[in-house]
Amino acid sequence: MHRAFNRLEKWACKACPHVWQSLAPGLVWVSGESVPVRELLSVVSDSPDMRDFIMAHHIHDGQRRRQRFLEYGLFGSYECYGEVCSLSWLSSRMLQIVDMGRFRILVFAWCHVTRNYLGIVVGCPIAHTQRLLHHVIQLQPQSYRFVDKGLFGSFFVSYVDALSSGHHDVHDNVISLMPNTGPHTSTSYTRGIKITITAMFCADETPRYRVYRYQVTLELIDSVQLGYQCVQLESRHWLVHYANHEYVHANGAGVVGEFPVLSVERPFYRYCSRVEDDPAGLEVVGFEGQFTVVPG
Repeated sequence: MHRAFNRLEKWACKACPHVWQSLAPGLVWVSGESVPVRELLSVVSDSPDMRDFIMAHHIHDGQRRRQRFLEYGLFGSYECYGEVCSLSWLSSRMLQIVDMGRFRILVFAWCHVTRNYLGIVVGCPIAHTQRLLHHVIQLQPQSYRFVDKGLFGSFFVSYVDALSSGHHDVHDNVISLMPNTGPHTSTSYTRGIKITITAMFCADETPRYRVYRYQVTLELIDSVQLGYQCVQLESRHWLVHYANHEYVHANGAGVVGEFPVLSVERPFYRYCSRVEDDPAGLEVVGFEGQFTVVPG
């Protein structure tokens, strides 16, 4: 844990100092015990699998809940149609356990707006104990769909490695919740413009059908190759594929009601939108598309 936090500090101080400044001091050790360790141990067990989680709070006891830090969630943020999701690391005093049927989940990262969260399974049926107990999960509460992220120590080290390797974009001190490389991402480079798309299953949507948010990042990399100093996005075209091999065309002017301009001075634009299963029951299995830009 100490090595992971040292790497996090080295990276964050340069890439997103506001996130680093938001981290609270760790729990204090006094004569072999910590204060307020009783509050932390009241919601977690002192098993070997949980020691990395407890140690993390001894190093930094979550993030400060001041208003100016709420948008700088340690575990990433995104904005979609004006709704901002920012996963802040909770202090030991704010940890809570929620019951999801026969599962008990310790919530340690939370967005107060979208109610998205990361949690640790601290109680589950015997049949799931070996596979899930003490694992970090991203859960959709109503449908019990989840993503297993492993034990906290492995999850946190892997996350810091991803940050340090540039796998999560940082813009205006905000860490993108969606990675820019790896599974569920796609990157294309055309005439000096780089486009990166990341899709993420939503953990806070209705259980009736699946919903995915996707993030699109457009960057003007080489204006010489493009042939213009400034271009404007004019339209979009998507092709949504369903499980029965059918597809639907989706066309529109601009994106999310905007017609962004990329220029040498402002080469970056990002937006987030969503795609979902057909209400009749057809599942989305993929989507592809293109953008049309004109000289700006």
